[in-house]
Amino acid sequence: MLNASVSDWFAQLLHTSAEGFIWGVEQVPAERRSMQPVTPFGEWSVLRHVFHLLDYERAIALPSMRQWLGAPLPDLATYDEDQAWAAAQPPALPELLARFRAVRAEQVALIRQVDAGLWAEQRVAVWGSVSLRWVVSKTYQHTAEHTHDVLSIALFWDLARAHQQREEAAAATS
Repeated sequence: MLNASVSDWFAQLLHTSAEGFIWGVEQVPAERRSMQPVTPFGEWSVLRHVFHLLDYERAIALPSMRQWLGAPLPDLATYDEDQAWAAAQPPALPELLARFRAVRAEQVALIRQVDAGLWAEQRVAVWGSVSLRWVVSKTYQHTAEHTHDVLSIALFWDLARAHQQREEAAAATS
């Protein structure tokens, strides 16, 4: 961040991390994207990870960023991601990824409007009293977390399944 403003730095970070997440999703074979993964990778399919990240960014991250430009605290009283997921079945992956890109583009455009002095200003947000720097850093962290999850599925599914089958075979012969 030596020669960039804080806004430029975060804009680049959010854009690049979104593209990295999408790339990670695309590394998972198409036939596995809606399947529940093998044991070590949790209960969520890749499709569920995409839905979650989109829904979180649309309902929580973007509205929270807007607070520093005068918007009110997001009202999460009726927010229910599980209900939205159930209602969206079966969601189309290309549409979800396009919507995720669009929400992330809104975030990038928004933070490019932020004056340097606002980055450290504390406001009451859904996480308590935090700065805009914290909110955008949290958005980046959350993207990295789900990128890790989908890339783990992409890279290690076959290894985990083979290990699981060896353990089952050993248990059956004992």
